[in-house]
Amino acid sequence: MTVNRSMPLKLPLLVAAMCASLAGALLVFPTSAVAAGPSWYVQGGSAAGGSGAVDSPFGSLAEAEAASAPGDTIVVLPSPKVLDGGIELKPGQRLVGEGPSVTAGAVVAPQLTNTTDRLDGDAVRLADGTTVQNLRITGARRGAVYGLDVTEVLVEGNDVAGQNTSCTPGFLIPAFIGPTNVPGIGIPVGGGLQNGWAGIMIDVTERQGVTATIADNLVRDADCGDGIDIRTAGSASADVTVRGNDVRSLKQGPDFKSVLAIGMQASDTSELTAIVHDNTQSDLGDPEELNFILAGSNSEGVYVNGVGPSRMHVTITENIYTNDKGVGNFSANGLEVVTMGSGSDVSVVVRDSHFSGSPGDLVEHGALGTDARMEMLLERVTVERSAGFGDTKILPFNNGDCVVAGSLGARNDVSLVVRDSVLRDCSNNGLSIGSNVVNGTGASGRIVVEVDNTQITGNRGGNLSVRNFTKLDELVVKVQRSNLAGSSSFGSSIADVSIEDFGRTTRSTIDLGGGALGSVGQNCVVGGLLAANVVRYKVAAKNTWWGRPGGPGLLRTLALGGLLNTGSALASAPAHCR
Repeated sequence: MTVNRSMPLKLPLLVAAMCASLAGALLVFPTSAVAAGPSWYVQGGSAAGGSGAVDSPFGSLAEAEAASAPGDTIVVLPSPKVLDGGIELKPGQRLVGEGPSVTAGAVVAPQLTNTTDRLDGDAVRLADGTTVQNLRITGARRGAVYGLDVTEVLVEGNDVAGQNTSCTPGFLIPAFIGPTNVPGIGIPVGGGLQNGWAGIMIDVTERQGVTATIADNLVRDADCGDGIDIRTAGSASADVTVRGNDVRSLKQGPDFKSVLAIGMQASDTSELTAIVHDNTQSDLGDPEELNFILAGSNSEGVYVNGVGPSRMHVTITENIYTNDKGVGNFSANGLEVVTMGSGSDVSVVVRDSHFSGSPGDLVEHGALGTDARMEMLLERVTVERSAGFGDTKILPFNNGDCVVAGSLGARNDVSLVVRDSVLRDCSNNGLSIGSNVVNGTGASGRIVVEVDNTQITGNRGGNLSVRNFTKLDELVVKVQRSNLAGSSSFGSSIADVSIEDFGRTTRSTIDLGGGALGSVGQNCVVGGLLAANVVRYKVAAKNTWWGRPGGPGLLRTLALGGLLNTGSALASAPAHCR
């Protein structure tokens, strides 16, 4: 196909749309139909009047944008001078920086920005089928790269720094009611939690089947912006891949209430599927702030937010989140998965990943709204050394748990499976499971927990804590082949294992060994002020090692209004507890 450079782009698109209308169907132009075109060259500091050839590059992004057509390649040459003003890509175009990898620290790099109001301050505006590679994009007034309802886009290998100098609002976590440790009493968070605009952001509001890949980028050193955000809304659907990105040193901004390294949100009836692979998040927040309780940044390494009757399917693999300095307030988390509104369906798989050091809970999995369905699998995941204050006494979350999961609204079904993992040395509990209906009316639906071949040890509170505060239709807990020993009992739980009903659970099956769920036991419960504490539940805990042959010693267990079956105790510690 020959591109007629004298014909405005809008004319053929208008004709095509008219033809589609006459045919009674929507005509969709796949990006593969855009023919590959010539290459144009642009370089910061080049003299005006260049032809766009490699030996006579344009001196501005505006010239390159005006001369290029769909399918063309725009090559940004390395220069100490930064190209300003932003660029709006056309379908099928490639915007590529020449030279060594900018993420490896190239001194003289292909550089651009947008300090103007054009394109709302975005440095690069995407179109269908576009690619943005190997650019250093610094100090953009809003985002470095932004796409609205675009598909088949690739943003790869860029160095993004200092985005959103205008502190423009971006990702919004909706208003919600947070729970307390008082049955049925919550804390309204009116207006929600506002974030700054992200360095790389994709919004999908109306299109179906959108695809995007955001890979191998370095996003860093911003005072007022998120790192990478993807949002779907309306009836849209998207399938995105976020891999190999390094997001670091982001501050919350004075007017915002949250900062996200990687944020994903689906609202309305939209659907978002995401592969999140081999990413790192580090040094989020401002180390110069007080960073205690409410003071400091509310940061999230990876944030997954289902709002209303939306659907999200997220797979997270080989992720590393670190916060070695414990920067942030008590709500800074490594991974947070949360639903709001009514009817969200969210499933998250996390494998071969590591989370450490946040002041708040390291991993959160909670239904804040109503009528939600939530599933999480943690497999070969290490979660350790939360750095916060510990037990707040009044809140069931952000106490510095390694992992916390549960339902905070009516009719939610929440499941958590933990396999072959390590949850250790956290400021409160290793694994906390809870239910307290503060959103909607009626009982929580079903909470299902399975733990297998996992080390949950050395935590300041308890190692396994299960608490229900209000009405719960069903609780199912199965634990086997796991080390639950060595807690300090100086947190919200006073035992290695605490399973407590302060509300009313209609049905419960709790099997730590020899019970109805087929648990083989082989758990170790040694340490803490108490080994096990049970309130108003029946708990099977056979085939357990209690630190001595014959079962738990005198005053090592407590059962109030319930039953703890410690029969067939192991005579020695299993290998995974030595």
